[in-house]
Amino acid sequence: MKRLLLALPTGLMSVTVTALIVYLSLASDPFDVRELPVFPGFDKLCHVIMYFACAGAYILDYAKHKLPHHTRLSVELALSATAALVGLLMEVAQLTLTSDRSYDILDWAADLAGVAAAFLLLHFVLLHFFRKSFYHASVHRRHHRRS
Repeated sequence: MKRLLLALPTGLMSVTVTALIVYLSLASDPFDVRELPVFPGFDKLCHVIMYFACAGAYILDYAKHKLPHHTRLSVELALSATAALVGLLMEVAQLTLTSDRSYDILDWAADLAGVAAAFLLLHFVLLHFFRKSFYHASVHRRHHRRS
């Protein structure tokens, strides 16, 4: 798994997640969810998960780019704000570009909750382990390229 993540070009994860979010946000009913019996609030849970993944992808791509160095808090916050802005833009796009989707401030609140959760979890817990784990693999890979 480490080799796969290190082999991926930096930014690919962010672009892929963002493209998926744009599709899921603007398609009329991408998974025929309207036909599924879901619990109340299922839509909000989906928003939390999508924007957790969005902010997480942005921050992890940045962390991968900075290996073996520490990431900067200001950049992590800017990337989180970018993910939140994507959420707001998708809500506005639903209002203006689609006829069967609508703007909902609670959807954006769920987006913000997902972004905040990703930032807090990554910044305070996972980035240390990510850097420690991937640093050794990246140094090992660079050493083999020189040989």
